[in-house]
This record gives sequence, C-alpha cells and structure tokens, in this order.
Amino acid sequence: MAVRMKDVAERAGVSLSAVSLVLSGRRPRSISLDTRERILSIVEELGYRPNQHARSLARGSSNALGVIVSEIANPFFPEIIHAFEALAMEHGFENQLVNTEYDEQRARLAVRKMIDNNIRGVAVFTSQLPDSVIEEIVQHRIPIVSVGSTPPGPWISRIRIDYAQGIEDLLRYLVKLGHKRFAAIVGPEDVPSARAYAITLAKVAKTVGVTIQDVISCNYRHDGGMQAVHTLVAGKQVPTAILCANDLVALGAISALEQAGMSVPKDVSVVGFDDIIFARLARPPLTTSAVPRQELGKLAFEMLSKMMRLKRPKGEIRRLIPTLVVRDSAAAPRKIVAR
Repeated sequence: MAVRMKDVAERAGVSLSAVSLVLSGRRPRSISLDTRERILSIVEELGYRPNQHARSLARGSSNALGVIVSEIANPFFPEIIHAFEALAMEHGFENQLVNTEYDEQRARLAVRKMIDNNIRGVAVFTSQLPDSVIEEIVQHRIPIVSVGSTPPGPWISRIRIDYAQGIEDLLRYLVKLGHKRFAAIVGPEDVPSARAYAITLAKVAKTVGVTIQDVISCNYRHDGGMQAVHTLVAGKQVPTAILCANDLVALGAISALEQAGMSVPKDVSVVGFDDIIFARLARPPLTTSAVPRQELGKLAFEMLSKMMRLKRPKGEIRRLIPTLVVRDSAAAPRKIVAR
C-alpha cells in the first residue's frame, strides 16, 4: 500500500498541514527545527513520495511545461528539445513531451491532458497543431510559444524561421555555380508548413529569376526523397540542381540518384535544409541551410518564461535566420543529362 501524507503525520504526531509545510518549503519559520527534522526523518523511513498531480491540482498550477513536436524520430528536433529542457530544468521546471506524429486527434488528446494537469506553458515546435487546439489552450490562460504559423497575440508568442532567406541563399549559390535547370522536393501537401515552404519557394525563385522545372511533394523522410527522385529521373530531362525541403529528403535524393547511375555533384547537385548531424556525415557532405536549433530551443523557453511572469501576457514575434553552409553536394553543372 502506498504511504500517505496522513501516515507521516500520525507517525510524527503532527498535523497534515505541518507535514505539507515542511515538504513544500513554505513558511520555514512556522515549524520548529526539531519538528522539521523529525518529519523529514519519518518521510525517509517510510519512503513517502508526494503525489505531484494532486499537489498541482491543489495549487491550481504545476511546475511542468509542455513541449510539442511532430516527429520525434526526425533528427531536427533533439537539439531543440535538449536546449529547451536544459533551461527549463535550470529554472525548476519539468517537461512533458508530446510527439504528435502529424496526428491531429493525438495532439488534441495530449493537449487536453496537459490542461488537466495544470501545465504552466506550452512550446509548440510543429505547424500541425490545429487553431482550435491553440484556442483551447489560450482559453485556459496558458502561455504558448509557437514556431508554426500562429500569429502572436494575447497569451501567444511566435518564433518565425526565415525560410525565404534560407531558400534565397541556396538558390543564389546554385545560380552562381551556373545552374539553370532546377527541381524541388517539398513536404506533404496536407502539412501547413510544407505548403508554406512551397509558396515561399515559388516567390523566392521569381525574385531570383529562376524557374523551378518540377516541384514534387513527399514525406519528410529519407524514403520520400528517394521516391521523389525516381519520379524526376523518369522524365525527359533531369535537372542539374535539386532543392530539398529538409536534409533527410536530400539524403534520400542522393541515394536514389546514385542508384540511377548518377553522381552527386558531378551530374546533379543536391541541397537540403536544417543542417542535421547527418548532413555533415553524408557522402558527399551536404550543402544546406542551417537552422540554429539550439538557439531556437533557448529562445522558446525565454519567451515562454517571460509570458509566465506576466498577469496578462502579450505575445511577441521573434525571427531566426538560417545560414548557408557550403559543403560538397553542389558544384558547377557539367551538363544537362538527357534521357
């Protein structure tokens, strides 16, 4: 049978409130040193562990923060989570991590559980959280920091990754190398961030003065990039440069091109986005646009912490700029490969 606070109080010969005060650390002078030591000794002897959920319900809040990602297996997220968690722990917070797997119902149920647990704030690192779920969090006056498309407002702050700048840097670099024939592999059409990336890509390409010959949608994984390239090489002409929505897709594209008997970057240049660890380890190492993920995690906690300190938090928007990282997967085009 689990040890209760009542058992500790009875063994120590004190009230429940006295045990509660000692365990919480509140009003330390209200309990004598001898009584405090006796209570702590009995707590250790009986192996009592406080019910954190019950305590948070009694306080009307908890010391936990929610962290929502779309796909924990994606190497884009660990650095963000680690940076956020390190700062959270330093300030006395625990984290409740939710992996939605792009499942709206899964995300909705997880958020409701967070609300029931009196979560203090939520960091959303996915665009796949429906507006209705965001509204539900706000209705409970829980601060949110989002890297999705949610506009800032009361209780909501946003971090905007400047994909347009990252895409422009990649395109201008490829144009400088001499490329004129481009294709792009973007994310799933049903994912808001993927649709936004495709729209941004079209606008930036027009600004730079290039035409994207083919735009193919796929999942954000290695196999998605492979399947997209299989579609590309089945066409009459293979582009000399392929822009990929993330590095995993780019690595899949390189694998498929090699299977088709083409060399990267001699026959086709491939560039990615994010700069995950595998981009550096790839053969050839991947040219990409690096998203500052540690900075993203730290900034998300700082913005959330700021809102949690205010009675009526007003959201803000902050911008993070990706950085071009030149490696060996892109080079001057040798020729247009005819099929």
